[in-house]
Amino acid sequence: MDTASTSFQGLRAIGQEVSLEAGRFLWREGDRGDEVVLLLDGVLDVVHEPASGEPVVLRSLEPGAIVGEFAALDGRERSAAVRAVTPCRLLRIPAPGFRELVSTRHDVVLELFWQQVDRVRSLTGRVTQTHRAAITDSLTGLYNFGFFRDRLGLEVDRARATGDPLSLAVFDIDLFKRFNDRHGHAAGNEALVKVAAAIRAGSRRGDVVARYGGEEFVVLLYGAHRPEAAAFADQIRTRIGETPFGDPKNPERVTVSGGVATLPDDADSAARLVEAADANLYRAKETGRDRVVADPR
Repeated sequence: MDTASTSFQGLRAIGQEVSLEAGRFLWREGDRGDEVVLLLDGVLDVVHEPASGEPVVLRSLEPGAIVGEFAALDGRERSAAVRAVTPCRLLRIPAPGFRELVSTRHDVVLELFWQQVDRVRSLTGRVTQTHRAAITDSLTGLYNFGFFRDRLGLEVDRARATGDPLSLAVFDIDLFKRFNDRHGHAAGNEALVKVAAAIRAGSRRGDVVARYGGEEFVVLLYGAHRPEAAAFADQIRTRIGETPFGDPKNPERVTVSGGVATLPDDADSAARLVEAADANLYRAKETGRDRVVADPR
């Protein structure tokens, strides 16, 4: 059954119907844009072919889709390859005839426009998902270290330019290895997820909450002076201390220690801000754990 849009029926007068076997390429990246193809039946993949590595499928096309229109209109080389996923029935239209049709048929132009809108929406969704995966810790759902490091540099630059305060809170789960050894890695992972959720729930909107590595977490608090950041960190410490961990029938208390540092009082750069917060975290560990240290020595 021909499922192509009625807006494209005028293409039949200037096109030639052909078949394409599954797995065969209609054209390759870099080929001349000398024709447009209307997919009548079957499925096509639009594929990017990198110089090294496996080809990447950019999108799949179903009957009614038209492909190759941009290269045919501007005369440039193909920006991607097109490959048949299933046996396909196609209508091949020479580029000159397609350009003439577009100049006189506004319904064809409108149909092309809406197809491009759908493709952009689909691509935006894929890019968003890929970007989120690249900056997110897969276990806890928090930002990962790479994102935090980049964001910290940006926020430090912004704070310097505006004169706004910027605080950093670092948390580390106390005696986590002991908990892991006693309950197993599955329970340890569950504990990490619970701690992450508690920190996120207690954070302000706009705070950057990240897993710094292992059982360590960081929160970047833009605009927060030391007293505000210290109070925030202590609230997080209390929240986690009140959360049951391990076996629900015999829950165990897990605690965290925290260190807080503020720009520009404790540091003048991103690296030194992290060092200052880490130093206070170390002091919290050394002086008994389950506490927050925010004041410089």
